Amino acid sequence: MTYYADLTPYTYRGPEASGFWRGVPVLNVGWLRRGKRYARGAPPPSLAEALKRMTRTHRAEPTRGFHFCPWCASRLFSRRPDSPGGSAEIRVMGSGVAYAAPELIAHYVEAHGYLPPTDFIEAVLSSEAVS
Repeated sequence: MTYYADLTPYTYRGPEASGFWRGVPVLNVGWLRRGKRYARGAPPPSLAEALKRMTRTHRAEPTRGFHFCPWCASRLFSRRPDSPGGSAEIRVMGSGVAYAAPELIAHYVEAHGYLPPTDFIEAVLSSEAVS
């Protein structure tokens, strides 16, 4: 899967893409890769479940294939059938920005201790309150 540092401008579709969604700039969150450091910590208890729900309610940019967790899929040097996978993004509206995250973000939070940026967490939890 592609790596992007948190809160960088969204460019998944290439540099020619507008980087806007619903009229606001889009920022990357949770595009992790083995060998790259990422923020770790204890998220709010409801974050992982909210992100899991968003894979059904906030799904965007589906792909034809699956991306697998780079840590879980590499066990035993091969992809395992039970490795967590994703085939789309989730989009979350924030304050004047939108966030694009891989579907695997809930897994990263739960299984690998990933702590997304505070503004993203607030956007997810406030979006869940409205949904």
